[in-house]
Amino acid sequence: MMVWVSLLLAFSAFTTIASTMERHLEPLGTETLGQRHLLLWRLGGYALLAISLLPCLGQWNTSVALATWVGLLTFAAGALGLMFTYLERHIRHLALLTALLGMALWLAWL
Repeated sequence: MMVWVSLLLAFSAFTTIASTMERHLEPLGTETLGQRHLLLWRLGGYALLAISLLPCLGQWNTSVALATWVGLLTFAAGALGLMFTYLERHIRHLALLTALLGMALWLAWL
């Protein structure tokens, strides 16, 4: 169960970080944000990425948790890359859904 929580949060974190990159501003709808807001979004994405490690650490010892987390990061980044290729206009909605679902599953598990 915690693997799914971590994966959902990692996908949302990568989407948040990508939404601050100049290349992805228009497709993700963040082109109207100022530099200060983009910096806050980027920091929030990094924070969410760090939070996505916590479910793995709660499930396994440190070495297994880190190895699993890195694998999940790879999968989440690959999924986001495929979505940028084929479903670019749906990424914003899916990122919000994955963040909410990930947090809800994590709270339900606790």
